[in-house]
Amino acid sequence: MLPLRRALTLIAAVGLIFAIGDVALILASHHQTEKAVSAVLGPIIGLSFIGTGAFAWLRRPHNRFGVLMVGVGFAWFVAGLVSANQPLLATVGAYVGPLYLVMVAQVIVSFPTGRAEGDWARVLIAAAYVDALLVRLPYFLLGGSLSEIAYVGGGLGLPEDRFAVAQRPDLAAVFQVLTSLIGVAILGGIVAVLVAKRRSSTVPQRRAQAPMLWTGLVLLATLAVTFMLDLLGAPRASQDAMAIVNLVAFAALPFAFLVGIVRTRYTRLGRVGELVERLAGVEARSSLRDALADALGDRALQLLYWRSQSETWVTIEGREVAPPEEGSGWSMTEVRAPGGEAGGNGEGVRIGAIVHDVALLDDPGLVRAVAGSAALAMENERLEAELRARVEELERSRARLLEISMFERRRLERDLHDGAQQRLVALSLQLGLARRKLQAAPDDAGTMLDAAREELLQALAELRELARGIHPAVLTDRGLGAALHVLADRTPVPVDVEQVPDERLPAPVEAAAYFVVAESLTNVARYAQASQASVRVARDDGYVAVEIQDDGVGGADLHKGTGLRGLADRLDALDGHLRIHSPPGWGTLVRADIPCASS
Repeated sequence: MLPLRRALTLIAAVGLIFAIGDVALILASHHQTEKAVSAVLGPIIGLSFIGTGAFAWLRRPHNRFGVLMVGVGFAWFVAGLVSANQPLLATVGAYVGPLYLVMVAQVIVSFPTGRAEGDWARVLIAAAYVDALLVRLPYFLLGGSLSEIAYVGGGLGLPEDRFAVAQRPDLAAVFQVLTSLIGVAILGGIVAVLVAKRRSSTVPQRRAQAPMLWTGLVLLATLAVTFMLDLLGAPRASQDAMAIVNLVAFAALPFAFLVGIVRTRYTRLGRVGELVERLAGVEARSSLRDALADALGDRALQLLYWRSQSETWVTIEGREVAPPEEGSGWSMTEVRAPGGEAGGNGEGVRIGAIVHDVALLDDPGLVRAVAGSAALAMENERLEAELRARVEELERSRARLLEISMFERRRLERDLHDGAQQRLVALSLQLGLARRKLQAAPDDAGTMLDAAREELLQALAELRELARGIHPAVLTDRGLGAALHVLADRTPVPVDVEQVPDERLPAPVEAAAYFVVAESLTNVARYAQASQASVRVARDDGYVAVEIQDDGVGGADLHKGTGLRGLADRLDALDGHLRIHSPPGWGTLVRADIPCASS
């Protein structure tokens, strides 16, 4: 921020030099008619734009509005070259004179973001620059009179046109009329764009835009009328009167910007005070969103609540939502508990957020004050949102578990039918044949009995494999540590079981931990392309934390595939939680936190 302050200080100093030079030109001018008034008002107007622009630039460094305001101030001073006695300087001043008007139109259209929004706005501003710099150029090249086109401090007896390459004043007048007609059309289009912009604006945007918008509309409308009066050959007195109104509106524009800021800051304390009183009332509990919407003047405002366990945002109804994206017209201001800690940064524990119109960022102090006042009430609502989100999660998990259980049941039936059941049927047939051959052909019967024994062994192996998928016997008999070492030995990727509690854990916890490791190691073997993996199980503040990490290709997604989703549902049923950190190219970390009362 310090380099920006220094740069703006330098800009202000250069602006002051321009102002002094402008005054010197006015006082020394042979053709300036109102020297005293021009020498006073000229510097004040130019410096007010530069000063206000520097303030806006410092306030919002990434917003181009301040840059444009500063540019208007310097363009105003450059237009003052028309007061010079030297013909070349006076010609330059007359030629670039309208630029400050084009730039101020751009300022009005682009307020408050600093960017013209919409294709029509951009086209009109581009057309204004073309009209001012290109369409007007033939007027100077054909020897047009400077006295007819001077915008600032001009009058009769201006120096001759030094851009002229031919003396065709009659043809030059045609380009002057064409320039004015195009200018009137452009100004009319800009006024229409501004009116449409106000109609489509939200309440906060209208409140922020009001002083600048109305002043700008007056400026643009009077400028268009001035062009029309000139084209129609109206009396000089009426043109001068309209020019005075136009100058007043132009000079008032930077102060209109400041009035908007002062007005919003003046009302900040009152709104926050009303909010505090309302939240203290008995009805505050049921109308927190309405109270905040009234305080910020944004009826579309929404509240989100933070779930630290799942690291997600939810609505008061418990529905998980994503924060607003940049460029959506919405912004999010976090609400944190005062006096708390968030990772040791002293900012407080995150409670929730206020999703509001991006226009409110023009007064960030108001939004922060409202967020601070609502922290306690939002904490109460966050607990309700957390409960509703938990209920919704359990309902979804229960539905998915039911679906998975039915799928596993059908799979188990299919595996039994296609595997062990078929072998047992074949075994029964072989035993029957062997019994009939036992007397007549004992050797053949012995061969059949040997084959039946092999079928029986294979059927038993398949049944053990199925039983291991349902609940491994080693887990029941010898505990989690032994079961995890068996899993590690069966995985084709080298697996290091780094840590497992020595004592037995509750059976549901051991089962959940086992299946988390089993599914994760299966994914490592199938998809990770890893060279090694590690497993760690440890107690952690009332939970059993299970971590499986590999050095594979990453890219795992909890929401894709039934395996990980099924694990998450199994953990949800135990009030646990599954997290996956899997950046592409950097391996995968799966962490399950399982509540364990015995810890």
